[in-house]
Amino acid sequence: MKEIIIDSTEGIKLYAKLYLKNKKLPTIILLHGLGFHSFEYEELAPRLSKRGFNCLCFDFRSHGKSEGKRGYWTLENLIDDLRSVISYVSANVNKNIGVFGNSLGATVAVYTAAEDRRIKSLVASNCATRPMDFGMTPFRRVLLIISNFLAKIIPIRISVNYFIPYKKILSNDKIIEIIENDKIITDARKFSPSTYKNMFEWDATKVVNKIKVPLLVIQGKQDKLLPIDQSTMLFESANNPKELKLINTGHLPNLENVVLLSKILEKWFSKNLF
Repeated sequence: MKEIIIDSTEGIKLYAKLYLKNKKLPTIILLHGLGFHSFEYEELAPRLSKRGFNCLCFDFRSHGKSEGKRGYWTLENLIDDLRSVISYVSANVNKNIGVFGNSLGATVAVYTAAEDRRIKSLVASNCATRPMDFGMTPFRRVLLIISNFLAKIIPIRISVNYFIPYKKILSNDKIIEIIENDKIITDARKFSPSTYKNMFEWDATKVVNKIKVPLLVIQGKQDKLLPIDQSTMLFESANNPKELKLINTGHLPNLENVVLLSKILEKWFSKNLF
C-alpha cells in the first residue's frame, strides 16, 4: 500500500491509499460513508488486491486526512473529488476502472457514473437514494430552519449524530467504540446547515437511468438506517444490465462482514472488468 495525495480540479488535496498489484489489472475505487474516511477499507482493499485487482480508497474533501473545511461540502464537491481520482487512476494505472460505494459513497458513485463514462462497472451498496424519505422528521425540519437562521449570524455546525446515531449504523459495540474515539470522524460528522440542505435535495432515481454500464445494487437486510426501498427504487429506476442483491448484514458490510463482501465484489468485477 502506498499513501498518495491527489489534487482535485478545485485545488483540494485528497488523501488516498493505492494498493497497486499490477498496472495491467483493473482498478476498483472504494468510496466511504458520511463523516467517515478510508479506514473503512483497511481490510477489504488488501483482500481485493490479493484477488487480482488494484484498489484505491481515498478521503472525500472535509473528511479524514483530506483538505477542506470540516462540515462544509456539497454532493457536487464530492463528485468532483471522485472525478479527480478517476483522472489520477486513468493517467497513472490504467483506464479499466470499477467503483464501489457504500451509503454516501454509493450516492456519489451513482451521480458520477451517470455522467462520467470512464467508470466501466459500478456497485452501489446501501445507497442513500433519497435522504429526505428517511432523514427528515418534523423535529429535524424545525431544527434545520432554526439552524439556517442562526447560520446567517454565526458559524454553526450540527452533529449528524442527532440525525443518524451510531446505533443505527452499526450493531457491533467494539467498532462503535473505535469510531467514537476517532477525533477525525467526530469533527467530520458535524455539518453546516447548508450541507444538510443540500443533502435533503438528493434524489438518485433521477440520474441512475443515465448509467450505461453494469450496475449491482446491494442492500443489507439488517440495515437499521436505510429502508430496503431506498435500494429497490434505485434498482427499478436503473437500466439493464443490473442486479439487486440482498445480503445478511447491516448498513456497513465493509466493516461487518468483509469476507462476504469481498467475495461478492470479486465475482462482480471479475465478470464486468476483465
